[in-house]
Amino acid sequence: MEKEDQYINSICRAIEIIELFSKLQTKQLGVSEISKKLNIHKATTFRILKTLEHVGWIMQLENSKYQLTTGILKATLGIRNTFDMKELISSEMEKLSKKYNENIILTTIVDNIGVWINMIKSTHILSEDVESGYSVPLHIGATGKVLLAFKDDAFQKNFFKKHYLEIEETLGEKKLLFDINNIKKNGFAISNSEVTDGITAIAVPIIGSNNELLYGLTISGPSNRFSCKILEEMKDDLLEISAHLKTELKIFKNI
Repeated sequence: MEKEDQYINSICRAIEIIELFSKLQTKQLGVSEISKKLNIHKATTFRILKTLEHVGWIMQLENSKYQLTTGILKATLGIRNTFDMKELISSEMEKLSKKYNENIILTTIVDNIGVWINMIKSTHILSEDVESGYSVPLHIGATGKVLLAFKDDAFQKNFFKKHYLEIEETLGEKKLLFDINNIKKNGFAISNSEVTDGITAIAVPIIGSNNELLYGLTISGPSNRFSCKILEEMKDDLLEISAHLKTELKIFKNI
């Protein structure tokens, strides 16, 4: 066993303080609160906080509490460079899968066609049986319509022109335009039996640092498992993930 004198206690305590913000899921902490939570003397806590403030990792607010700054992200750049956006998305998909046990689907547009590129399947006996590579209709269903809604005007105009007959045979141009405008406004899409009978889906976009559409993220499964309460919870989770990933992309770009 390594001897304790091989460690620098002040560095260990500084790391504990930084991790405490995440552990408590709070943005602000005061000296007394940190001291009590970590059982560190207040004077020592204060000195460590001042040191972290000096290097730009923490800032003191007007209420005398402390808050982490984006300066700490520079220290994590080496770690961040080992993870690409797909890995971050996969992590979020795993969380959704564990929470809801429904199909979690990642889609994108390739050569003007919506495509499923990743999927975590539900373990329920009654679930969709679709493999990655499945093409996604962009004019019906939450998955496709969220992709269409967040593409640029030129793409949408070309799509409506090229797929006029398909659109008229399903929702109709007026209804589809109404839907994609609402999706763009609200940030999510919900569909029920639009693509497959008895299947409900809820989807959000994943937007890049230049506000371009990268992917669509969908939770999908049998409608009888998607109560209003569950749908509302799924919507909140998906919107939070969408916003979080957009922020992450901006951080990657600016570091």
